[in-house]
Amino acid sequence: MPRRLFDPMFQGLAIATLALAAALACVSWLTMASSTQLLLPELARTALAEADQGRAKIDAAIELGVPIDRLVGVDWLFDTLKEREPDIAFLAVTDGERVLFSEGTTGDALERLLSSPTEPVADGLSSSQSLKGGHLVTELPLRRGSIYLGHHSDALFKPLFDNLVDAGVIVLVSCLLAFEVMLLVVVLNVVEPARAVARALRLVAGGEAATLAVPRASGWIRSLASRLSGLLGAPSTGADASPRTAPLVSIRLLAFLFVFAEELGRSFMPIYAGEIAASSSGLDANFATGVVVGLHMSVVALAMPFATLFYTRLGKARLYTAGAVIATIGLGGTGLAGSYWELLAWRAVSAIGYGTTYIACQGFVIEKTNSTNRASGSAMMVGGITLADICGPAFGGVLAERFGQNETFVFAALVAALSAVVAAWLMAGSRRSPDERPRSVTLGDFAVALANRRLAVQMIFAAIPAKLLLTGFLYYLLPVTLIGDGWREADVGRILMVYGVVVLLGGPWLGRLTDRRQNHAAVVTLGLFLSALPLLAAPIVPQALALPAAILMVAALGSGQAMSISAQTSMVVEMASEADVRHGHAPELTVMRFVERFGGGLGPMIAAPLSAHFGSVGAVAVFGLYACLSALAYAGLTARWRSRPKETAP
Repeated sequence: MPRRLFDPMFQGLAIATLALAAALACVSWLTMASSTQLLLPELARTALAEADQGRAKIDAAIELGVPIDRLVGVDWLFDTLKEREPDIAFLAVTDGERVLFSEGTTGDALERLLSSPTEPVADGLSSSQSLKGGHLVTELPLRRGSIYLGHHSDALFKPLFDNLVDAGVIVLVSCLLAFEVMLLVVVLNVVEPARAVARALRLVAGGEAATLAVPRASGWIRSLASRLSGLLGAPSTGADASPRTAPLVSIRLLAFLFVFAEELGRSFMPIYAGEIAASSSGLDANFATGVVVGLHMSVVALAMPFATLFYTRLGKARLYTAGAVIATIGLGGTGLAGSYWELLAWRAVSAIGYGTTYIACQGFVIEKTNSTNRASGSAMMVGGITLADICGPAFGGVLAERFGQNETFVFAALVAALSAVVAAWLMAGSRRSPDERPRSVTLGDFAVALANRRLAVQMIFAAIPAKLLLTGFLYYLLPVTLIGDGWREADVGRILMVYGVVVLLGGPWLGRLTDRRQNHAAVVTLGLFLSALPLLAAPIVPQALALPAAILMVAALGSGQAMSISAQTSMVVEMASEADVRHGHAPELTVMRFVERFGGGLGPMIAAPLSAHFGSVGAVAVFGLYACLSALAYAGLTARWRSRPKETAP
């Protein structure tokens, strides 16, 4: 790392990113400062309107001849107001001299509060409002006496805090996206041309003829190439002299864009689907919602093998563009769906686009790498996907809250369309050999893989339970539970973001630790337990601790998944024949990935009826129990492997 600090490319990217972050932070701070002056008066008017509603009901009773000290239903009035506005702290009625009724506080406590000094506050409160003892107190006269309505003063500043957090999410997403774009621009315009110059110098130094092809070079690189060509006698070519090729780093941006577009709706998709299902399908809302969420993942699993059939014919650029266009249509249709069956169809279309673009990116990596650097190339793609998993739900939650859920899907469609344009620019012109394409799942692969009993144990007791936890809990039960408890879409999006952050930061470290221990089965078992055990405590978590508990569960799930993914991959590759591994195609691994994706689609479909029967919190505990039992069975079965020779398929 210290050596990297002196790398000019690293320094340039760091300076540009820090400058962008500072500029965005200043804009966000100024926006917050101005919103304070606009928001506080609005919140005070809301409190005044609520107090006026209570006054109208009490005055109506007094007009009917009910003495003020014999009013009935003040407690009901308080409960009704508090149900609509949880930040209401108390409601009290006085006759001008003493407290007659008080809900949410005692008479003595109210008198002490009213006699406390008034706290300074910004302009915007009416003459009947004051800030006392941590409460916004609204006092309105009755026909006989007065009504006092108190709000927790935190209610005044919570929206400001929420706005600040939302601004932070936007800054984070902007910085990450800007970093990806700057990284690509620097590589295209500086690094790749510089490498071309270095290659030409090495050839000339070895006594061979060289051609300097710098199609994307910036001005000073092009000037350097021209001078070198004159000194060395190596002809220099321009942009039209060689086909345009995209560096491997571009896969990060392409993977980020198509996954980001889909992840924008992750934090509220179950709620969005449930509302449409309840209004138009005639089906059980829980079941219908689970089908919508699960169908997308199942169709992705089925679309990938079919997409590989078109790879050789279309090539990665046209295949990615086609997938991005299909995803654009599907996401746009999702936002404009008028019925449940339309929504179901559009989600299937979006899934086909997602699977197609994934295969195109995978093929890009295969074409650009060989056996010596394929792992690094795959890491590039996984890095882009992980960043999208971090940014998409959080940013989508902010958009949904500010502009609406339908509008968020339309924005996602625009992002998918942008990815098609970027792919047409970056991928066009690259050459490939006929064998450089992703391998599809065949019946022969299933025959080879399923003959291996160890692989069957791996899939049934480890791979599928881990994927069911991810899709059933994280993608379905968590949003349903939190939004049902009154949390905002933006809050849910930020919690979902924790999963991606944990995987991004902990995945490499946990992978290296697993390789050092060389006990992959134990690591997979530990990962399952780590993911599942916190879910068992869901029914006993107090409501006040619901948010911290949800964050802990998501972080534990991310840690467990990061531990088990790399360990499972290593175990399945060890089950494959050495010849298959050398040729880069292990049927066992291919089948397991397919079964994982398809099994992941079952997660929401299983979670939905469980949620209807046990409640969403109870369903979370059921998922945790299932994963724990699977981990116990897996631990017992794999313990017997150590004393037996490696089993291979016949």
